[in-house]
Amino acid sequence: MPANAEIVFEGFISDDPATYELEGPFGEFTGYVSDLPTPRPTMKITCITHRSDPIFNGSLEGTLPGSYSENSVMSSVQRAAIAWNILTTAGIPGIRDVHVHPITNGVNICVQIKKHYQGQPKQIAAALWGAAAAQYRYKHVYVVEEDIDVSSYEQIDWALAHRMNAGEGGIVIFPGTFGSPIDPSTPLEDRDVAQLGSGLWNRVLFDATRNWKFARRREWDGERFPPTVRPAAEDEERVRARWDELGLGDL
Repeated sequence: MPANAEIVFEGFISDDPATYELEGPFGEFTGYVSDLPTPRPTMKITCITHRSDPIFNGSLEGTLPGSYSENSVMSSVQRAAIAWNILTTAGIPGIRDVHVHPITNGVNICVQIKKHYQGQPKQIAAALWGAAAAQYRYKHVYVVEEDIDVSSYEQIDWALAHRMNAGEGGIVIFPGTFGSPIDPSTPLEDRDVAQLGSGLWNRVLFDATRNWKFARRREWDGERFPPTVRPAAEDEERVRARWDELGLGDL
């Protein structure tokens, strides 16, 4: 018996389907209640041991805008690390950062790369989607270059707006692959685990990297895209130095 345990349940779990009972539905990490109740194994309790006034530990489940669950915050770090290991094992070069925003709990994932070749984002998506860890995660893969901060939705949105071209391979849909059976956006018939063995997902790659089919141009300093209009670093610094003096405060 663990000395620091609050409550200990002892008992037996049978694998006989005759002993199963309906379980659920529960609130899930998606922020929605899961599907119809499902037969699950039960536990026959033989002993309960507890402290006086025991503390039953739990966690908030389900993440919604403005309300992050403990699960999503912890899982976002875990899912990003697992994805980075998958990409490294696959031998894909130039991986600079992998980030999962807690709001999606790893269903969306953002990968920052130093681009080495045109097909690199597709290779990244294929490696993630082919891994066992992708069953409940990595539904939408965003790939950006090293000048885009993957932790910033604003920067990702800018890259999608001005670097992605859907007609030039910027959006790739991989249909009918194994996925999550608790995704509320998936039709119920595609969530039949008894028939399909898993849920079915239509996964999407968003390639927000600059297209290497574009020729480098001398007037753009040898780059494939024109220069941005961002002020020079020294001009930005001069403005920041006078920010408080001009009464702009925290703007």
